[in-house]
Amino acid sequence: MIKNFIKFNIANKKITLFIIFILIIIGINSYFVLPKQESPDLAAPAAIITIIYPGASSIDVESLVTRKVENEVFEIEGYAYCESFSSNSVSTTSLRLEYGTDVDNAWAQLKEKLESLEDKLPKECLKPQLKTDLASTAGIIISVSSNEASYQELENYTDRIKEELMNIKEINKLQIKGVQDKEIIINVDISKLNYLDLSLDDIVNIIKLNNVNIPVGILKDNSSKINIRTNGGFADIEEIKDIIVSISKNSQAVIRLRDIAEIEYKNKENNVIYTHDGEKSILLTGYFKEDINIVPSGNDIKEKLNKISTEFPKNINIDIVHNQAEDVKTSVNDFMINLMEGIIFVILVVLIGMGIRNALIVSTAIPISILLTIVTMRVLSIKIHQISITALIIALGMLVDNAIVVSDSIQNRIDQGQDRMKSCIEGVMDVIVPILSSTLTTIGAFIPLILLKSVAGEYMSSLPKIVIIALIGSFLASIISTPLIASIFFKRSKKSDRLKPIRDLTVKLLKRALKRKAAVIAILVIISVITLKIALDIDLQFFPKADKNILYIDVKAEDVMDINKTKTMMNNISDILNNQKEVISQTTAVGGLLPKFYTTLPYSPDAPNIGQVMFRVDLNNTDVFKNNAEFAIYIQKILDKNLVKGKAIVKQLELAEPIGHAIRVRLLGDSVDKLVNESKQVRSILEGINGTINIEHDFQYDEYEYVIDINQDKAVMFGLTKYNIQNETNIALMGRNSSNLKLESKELPIILKGDINSKEILENIKIKSPVTLRKVVLKEIADVRLIKNTPIIKKYDGNYTIMVSCDTRPGYNTVDIQKSLVKEINNTGLGNLSIKFDGEKEKISENFGKVGDSAIIAAMVIYLILLFQFKSYLQPLVILIAIPLSFVGSIFGLLLFKQKLSFTALLGMVSLMGIVVNNAIVLIDYINKLREQNYSVEDACIETSKKRFRPIVLSTITTVIGLIPLALSNSSMFKPMAISLMSGLLVSMMLTLIIIPVVYSIVIKNKV
Repeated sequence: MIKNFIKFNIANKKITLFIIFILIIIGINSYFVLPKQESPDLAAPAAIITIIYPGASSIDVESLVTRKVENEVFEIEGYAYCESFSSNSVSTTSLRLEYGTDVDNAWAQLKEKLESLEDKLPKECLKPQLKTDLASTAGIIISVSSNEASYQELENYTDRIKEELMNIKEINKLQIKGVQDKEIIINVDISKLNYLDLSLDDIVNIIKLNNVNIPVGILKDNSSKINIRTNGGFADIEEIKDIIVSISKNSQAVIRLRDIAEIEYKNKENNVIYTHDGEKSILLTGYFKEDINIVPSGNDIKEKLNKISTEFPKNINIDIVHNQAEDVKTSVNDFMINLMEGIIFVILVVLIGMGIRNALIVSTAIPISILLTIVTMRVLSIKIHQISITALIIALGMLVDNAIVVSDSIQNRIDQGQDRMKSCIEGVMDVIVPILSSTLTTIGAFIPLILLKSVAGEYMSSLPKIVIIALIGSFLASIISTPLIASIFFKRSKKSDRLKPIRDLTVKLLKRALKRKAAVIAILVIISVITLKIALDIDLQFFPKADKNILYIDVKAEDVMDINKTKTMMNNISDILNNQKEVISQTTAVGGLLPKFYTTLPYSPDAPNIGQVMFRVDLNNTDVFKNNAEFAIYIQKILDKNLVKGKAIVKQLELAEPIGHAIRVRLLGDSVDKLVNESKQVRSILEGINGTINIEHDFQYDEYEYVIDINQDKAVMFGLTKYNIQNETNIALMGRNSSNLKLESKELPIILKGDINSKEILENIKIKSPVTLRKVVLKEIADVRLIKNTPIIKKYDGNYTIMVSCDTRPGYNTVDIQKSLVKEINNTGLGNLSIKFDGEKEKISENFGKVGDSAIIAAMVIYLILLFQFKSYLQPLVILIAIPLSFVGSIFGLLLFKQKLSFTALLGMVSLMGIVVNNAIVLIDYINKLREQNYSVEDACIETSKKRFRPIVLSTITTVIGLIPLALSNSSMFKPMAISLMSGLLVSMMLTLIIIPVVYSIVIKNKV
């Protein structure tokens, strides 16, 4: 059937060529239509639940709120683990699901449980807030900044930009961040209030009742209907000040709110403050639509900003802090350049090895296969990004392998004087079984990589898919287009063989090896042992850092509640960065984090004591720092030396699954005090180990707080309940939203609170009884005592926890440092600690183990395919020897080029399994054919080495050459993979041409 198909294909050239032309047009169109992005999409199987419990201590929050939330999330289907943070007034619980869980179903369950939980929480708690879109990342961040304009003016200018950019079709939504929302603060003088028969709660209700708009009705007569309304709402702050709150019983004098309180506009305490390059800033954050090509929006955004900036005053600065469209454009273009370079290199190699005519014909397999792959990507909704383009680069050299074998077979028949038509048909049939088998074995090596059940596996999943698609396209091209074009252009070739010297040397070495088989096997064993030893000593790495000119600093001040102290720290950090010539821009956030500008950045709720700096660097003009890692360590040293009352950690952007610190030691127990002592000892051990940096723990030292110890018996005697006392003191200290003032398009909260700033004033506040309507001084019914309090209570899976963590200096091995830490912990008597490591080593073990499982599955799939082809148990085993031979090359290559054994490097080694067996298949298949012609085993091995040398060498070299641009790209992610593949292929090719025939001759001997 296949033979007839090939014959029909050649006989109907015009039809086939037209179909190929249509494929080219569709492929080119698909490339421009396919969505383009920088990195693959990742669905984060995590959620964060936040519940506000106003005025509650961390202990009360933990016992009354967090525990109840934990009990609910424990029952969620697919539950993996949860972390909780209980601080004053706030409970935060982070839930992580097992990979592969039905996320939508889990979140639906969680929402139901949170709704039912509301009735079980203290009634003062606000509605639980659930955030599940943790992977949502800003596509565009624009800063509108100035130190001369007010925040209101900056907001107005930002609004104008927002209106302009909403017309860009690729943008889904735009949010303005950094607006300094105001509120009206009514600061009641408690000493004056004590003389009135009013409570703070009474004033809250009075304000509410004076700010209402109730429809009055309609006045009707015989001829008309006229609507009637009252001017019930507040018009301005002066009306609030003039509210009558009481009338003097003695003088009948009117007492207005302004008489007992100061009333003024103030910025909200929870406002996040942004700056850009030292100027106060408002950020316009945009999110792109999914499944579209966002690249065209890059120029549109720039053009619109350039146009609108001419309409703004010169003191208003508009800067693009982050533009994903431009990043995607740059990333895709760089990788496409690598692809084009690879294509050129591959064609040149084929040209040298096969001559101009044959090389051009073989090379047609490249565009046909690539365009077919792109069309299939469109059908399967696989987007264009750095992973998918890398897959094309990896597959590039393999795309001509089948075409080389087919064309070589056709050329041999033409050179023997056969008819061109017959040569093209029979030439394909001669090799169709081995090329099909080699294609299937390569696919078999990549299939298990699709099945990796982890976030890292999902991140890399498009790579094996695209390689498999490309290989299928390559096979189809080799049996359709290659014989078709060969039938038109192939002629009898000249007898020059450019590879003859190398081939003759190889045959000579093989003859010697066949005479010294025991020595060859002994050398092979020695090389394998040495390789294993080297592999164990190579530094491991989960994923490298992102190749971007961005670093960021996470800041945490010691004072949990004072944003001004955080602001002071941030100002110091900005000054330090301003003094570094390598820093070209910086954007800061105080009281929260910047909008999420990279996919792997963790989520954290806003808090007064946290901040973040994102800064861009240019290391091209300096000889001091080779990379971001060195510059980050340099900045970290300066920060450690100059900052007090807090901690600032310089970080690089992470790829795939974020880890944070390289080493993370989670201590678990049932006593926070015990954990604090143990964590100090673990930290001390880390400080004594060479190679550690950024050592920190996440516990906060106890703070002092006042506790109001209510004497319930006395309170009841005065007609008071605990609620009455807590409610009044809560309003006095925390404030209460009593109503809103509508100004233009905004509603300003009206917050009533007391002027309590000392223990004495608190003790002397008078509490009004709703029963007797009399007031009693707080200190008569309660003691106000100063006690220690844990500001934040952290738990992991329901257990109290403290995390001690650190990073690793360049040149040091994370795994070795962790081994030293475990050893020291055991030596110091801390061996009975309940410890959970959760750093890079654990991610390596988890994911490398899964890759190892995939390698075993791949080997079994390959063996099964070979079993079908050769109908032998032994011959597939001989072929599989090529796999460890390739690993030898990979390990030595990584060592030689000083690369870590990362997740991507390991994927490269697994990918080799299917590629390197191709050469062995070609060898064994031809040896078997010669043995059927009554060749002895050794003669068949030697003759095969001569006849199959050119296709084996060319197919290997083309694959290696196609990877050169990737190896030279200095991509921290893909350079290790390229080196792993290239070195593995080269070494396996050289060893395969010698070792496989030797092992074959030992196993098979002379039995036919």
